[in-house]
Amino acid sequence: MSLAGVRSLRDLRLADAFQVGGKAAGLGQLFADGANVPDGVVLPAATNGEVLTEQLALLSDGAAQLGDGPFAVRSSGLAEDGYERSMAGMFESVLNVSPADIPDAAKHVLASAGAGRAAAHGAGGAGMAVIVQRMVSPAAAGVALTADPVTGDRETCVVSAVRGLGERLVSGAALGDEWEMRGDRAVARRASEAAISARQATTVALEARRIAAARGAPQDVEWAIDQGGTLWILQARPMTGLPPAVKWDAPAPGAFSRQLRLGEWIGEPVTPLFESWLLTAMEERMHELFREEIGQIAPRPYHVIVNGWYFYSINFVSGRALLKSLPGIVSHLVRNPRTIAGVLPATVRHSFPVTERIWRDEVQPRYREAVVRAAAQVESAPLATLPDVVDELATLAGEYFGWIAALGGAAYKMEMNLAAFYRRHLARSLGGSHLTLLAGLPLSGAGSEQAIASLDWWQPPMATGTASGQDRDHQQVIRAREDAERAAERVLASRPRRLATFRRILADAQHLVPIREEQVAELTIAWPVMRRAIVRVGEALVERKAIRQVDDVFFLTRDELLSAIGSDGVAMAIDVQSRRSLRERQSRLVPPLMIGRPNPMLRRMWESYPRMLGAVRSPTAIVSGSPASAGRATGPVRVIRGPAEFEELRDGEILVAPLTAPAWTPLFQRAAGVVTDVGSPAAHASIIAREFGIPAVVGCGDATARLRTGMRVTVDGGLGNVEPA
Repeated sequence: MSLAGVRSLRDLRLADAFQVGGKAAGLGQLFADGANVPDGVVLPAATNGEVLTEQLALLSDGAAQLGDGPFAVRSSGLAEDGYERSMAGMFESVLNVSPADIPDAAKHVLASAGAGRAAAHGAGGAGMAVIVQRMVSPAAAGVALTADPVTGDRETCVVSAVRGLGERLVSGAALGDEWEMRGDRAVARRASEAAISARQATTVALEARRIAAARGAPQDVEWAIDQGGTLWILQARPMTGLPPAVKWDAPAPGAFSRQLRLGEWIGEPVTPLFESWLLTAMEERMHELFREEIGQIAPRPYHVIVNGWYFYSINFVSGRALLKSLPGIVSHLVRNPRTIAGVLPATVRHSFPVTERIWRDEVQPRYREAVVRAAAQVESAPLATLPDVVDELATLAGEYFGWIAALGGAAYKMEMNLAAFYRRHLARSLGGSHLTLLAGLPLSGAGSEQAIASLDWWQPPMATGTASGQDRDHQQVIRAREDAERAAERVLASRPRRLATFRRILADAQHLVPIREEQVAELTIAWPVMRRAIVRVGEALVERKAIRQVDDVFFLTRDELLSAIGSDGVAMAIDVQSRRSLRERQSRLVPPLMIGRPNPMLRRMWESYPRMLGAVRSPTAIVSGSPASAGRATGPVRVIRGPAEFEELRDGEILVAPLTAPAWTPLFQRAAGVVTDVGSPAAHASIIAREFGIPAVVGCGDATARLRTGMRVTVDGGLGNVEPA
């Protein structure tokens, strides 16, 4: 039998992995790199899988040189902890082992490399070394990842921690605390156990970064802090399966967000045709409308695309933009003060009746008539005129969306007023939140026979209908709302003026909620017509051999499409397949909610909105966002990213999605709760969740990445948290 002698961990380097496995070699390299590692010895892997009693005795003798114990006896597989794959947790470790029990513990570890779990992963008993280390008695332990495993950000270090031994964390039995460190400051994402302080999290992160710099790649570092406060490094291995390293730098000055206006409708990378045509046309007309109605001048660009994702400019509320808009706003204030009143929550109630009347009497009929007219000619219009059909509808859709922004913004502001009143005058007596007062309201809307799942033309419309699933007791939701109204009136009965104020605010807020959904449902009636016009162009380009398949047309820009229409059929020198592949890769990225550099005032204002609506971040939350629909629900997560996955949702599951749009509505009959990456209390997910009486949390940013299908969670729609169940 060929067997090298027992070796000290201090003498090992990464090049020894072929003898002692990746874990032991990595620990030896950590010694060489100056890390504080518990001293230990290793029994190299046997060539034939047989380890004799005398070799185990040698291992015990080697461990005796380390002290009296106790010891940790650990595996080190030859195929473990490599750069291509990690087998972390695949083999056994035995903790708190006395010197006399080292041989039995080593046998147990080696047995874990038998024909069961290990064999399925390409490792057998012949590929296993055994490590014996001095046991650390930790006050806290955990894992430090030198890149964010969700976003792939290499500048972020994520430190997870639990009290005591780290086994609960590594095995998945506990989520533990989570700290995020960018630069030199650690911030708690989750602090359910309060296992470590910010100073300790910073110390761990800095040491993990130092190890990663020495290794030249992002690292997964296991650590422990003993009862005396000393940091020990227990293991370091390369991180596997990281998202691509990308930057989310804004290509223009200021700040841009996925959380506002058109951003609430876009939960995936945009296609070139959609971005260069429909998005651009809608924004142009929307901002023109804002200038006409209130004198607002928004700085360009109105949006930016970063790594394929859409970010809407929020620079229209910057000091410089407001100063530029001031003359126009003052002029409108003098001529039409009720319109300007819609800008502020305190005065919005004086504005929205005028806004609603213009929308109903002028904008809505004009939009409907244009869609009907276009639908009648889209099949017969000459190819060269189809872009004109799309241009007209895209411009009108932008105008229509501008009025959604005005009335939806009014609904948002009235809800902030209601939330503030409830928090000030009712919460102490009644508990809960204002959200119950906005649930179960009757919703109506024209809509069309086809519903959209995304604004992007690339996504085909779906036939509307009702999905199978549990029936919702709408009357129960209505009764709960009416009970909440009566309870509020009883509390306020002795204060007539306050009661009158409450009735007025409540009536306005309840009036606006159904209007928002009516507008949302109707906005997209133009989409099937516009898409059909684009598809007809695609069909013609396929005949001319300009593109290979019809939906390649969505990966052209508007200018490229117009050029192709005017060509004589010469093949286009555009690699559509590479654009498709790029979009597919970008769809796996996790974009932030905001990019760029907002000024301090804008950041404070932006961050205050969830709190104004009742958000109270929980220290145990996995993700948090804006409270959108009251109540609590517990169930298994089901991540749904698009229509192809709709049928996977089961009754009683928590629907987790990038966003929801009209085509998603039937899913609310099955879901026990709803969580979205983007959205506000005025978004589709919020309004429909209230109608169905199920809790919802919106605008979480990365819920679809941090919550995994099958995970059991509790959704608190009143406080805006999603916690482990």
